[in-house]
Amino acid sequence: MALGAVRHRIGSGVAVLWPGVVLLPAAAAVAALAVPGAFAGGETRPWRRRREAARAAAATAREAAGEAFLRLDTAQRDLRISLETVRAVEPSDASAEALRRFEALNDLVDEASAAYIGVMDRHPLDSEDLDTTDYDAARRELEAVARRLDEVGKELERFGESVGPMIARADVALSQLPPKTEHARQMVRAAEAAVQVAVREGLASAAYEQRLAAVHADLAELDKGASVHGVGGTLELAAKVTATAQTLYEEADRLPRLRDDVTKRLSSLRTRAQAVASRADSLEPALSRLRQGYSAACWTDLEGTGAAVARAVEVAGTRIDEAGAAANGREWADAVSRLATARAALNNADEAMAAVHDRLRDLDEVARDPDAEIERTRFALRDAQRLAVGARAAAEEKYARSLDALVYRLEAVGGQVDAPHPDWWSFLTETRAIRAEVGRVVQQIRDDRAGGQA
Repeated sequence: MALGAVRHRIGSGVAVLWPGVVLLPAAAAVAALAVPGAFAGGETRPWRRRREAARAAAATAREAAGEAFLRLDTAQRDLRISLETVRAVEPSDASAEALRRFEALNDLVDEASAAYIGVMDRHPLDSEDLDTTDYDAARRELEAVARRLDEVGKELERFGESVGPMIARADVALSQLPPKTEHARQMVRAAEAAVQVAVREGLASAAYEQRLAAVHADLAELDKGASVHGVGGTLELAAKVTATAQTLYEEADRLPRLRDDVTKRLSSLRTRAQAVASRADSLEPALSRLRQGYSAACWTDLEGTGAAVARAVEVAGTRIDEAGAAANGREWADAVSRLATARAALNNADEAMAAVHDRLRDLDEVARDPDAEIERTRFALRDAQRLAVGARAAAEEKYARSLDALVYRLEAVGGQVDAPHPDWWSFLTETRAIRAEVGRVVQQIRDDRAGGQA
């Protein structure tokens, strides 16, 4: 149709510009624009609302699955580190079994993690080309993979609880590593300082410097750390270095006092050895008096005393000389040992001489007045009998039997006095034995009464 054929109907409010095309008046057009949902207003259409809701649900599921994945990954990493620590600290069958179980769980972790990554790759939620169905499918798969990640995480958590004590022990050992290693270094420094002082003062032998060098060699090994020795091996080496260095420090620190002590003991033991040798001169006359005045039974056991004393004095003198030589060579421990041997030898000599002189004195006393010895023993028996009776009319049978037997023994030994050549040593030994037995019975009576038994 030609453009000139277009008709205008002003009165009707309708303008026909082209056949089949109708233009609304301006007011009608404005009203049409104000009607909700007109034309492309899809933001409020039901299908668009459903799509946005599906997209939000899928995003929430993606966030939850991501958090589950991170939790599982963190738990796996932490547990692996802990078990590696266990293997380093406590290499045992139990730790090896724990690592095998962990590797089996790792397969489950890897499977769950791969499933999560696969879902994320299949459903790029940031794409604008997805519809409601795509979002719903993504949500379902993400929720399912999140549940699987959580399930594997719980299995990992249960395993971690089962090996918890083992991990705790390893953590304690690991926490001890720095302080124990540092303590070992400090102890080595202290030992070194003490040895240097002793060397300057001329107190330390070459052996101290050799021992210090050995300690430094052990410290160098310790400094190689757990990467070489393992945690357990490093702790053992630290303990060894600490103990060795501490012993060296204490010995070196004690050297000045030890020097003074050895010097004093050398002087005093030399003087004592001279005194013992001088007193030994009186031994033979005492033995001679025993032989002449008493029966053989009274002195036979003392016959070799003179020779024993002479040997003891000789040994003491030799050891004292050796101790002096050791002190000159700064071998203080050797000097102390030899002085101890010398002292023991002199003690033996003193005891041997005392046995002879005491025997002679005791025999002289009992031979001069045997009745005094018998009366002393009888008095002890009567005192015990009075204690046994106490407030009772008679002593208990068990005490009475013991004391009566001792009375008979005393009567028997009293008969020895009238013999032509009394064995005074046997007599004296028996009376002393009776008094000792009386003392035992008295103690029994007191103990029984204290316990409410008598």
